[in-house]
Amino acid sequence: MNKPFLCATAARIDPASRAIEITLENGDVYQCSLSTLSERLQLMHSSLLTEWEWIGPQAGIHWPAVDEDVSVEYVVANGVLRKQGAEALVEIADA
Repeated sequence: MNKPFLCATAARIDPASRAIEITLENGDVYQCSLSTLSERLQLMHSSLLTEWEWIGPQAGIHWPAVDEDVSVEYVVANGVLRKQGAEALVEIADA
């Protein structure tokens, strides 16, 4: 079944660097500064950044404290590719 949007298999928010890292179904890993994605997230207290929930079939992330949504597609479009598929999947298997 084809999905009409990108979906992630994992997400990690680093409050210290204020960055998000998204792992896609193909193993690609994208990283992006939260300030690039949203002014609300840039201004949000760091203790609340890790309090998020998935939107739908892991197609985005929602932060209830500020009612902010960011799609996986938006992170990919504005982020930097850190690891490509096979390289990322080998790293996960070794963990």
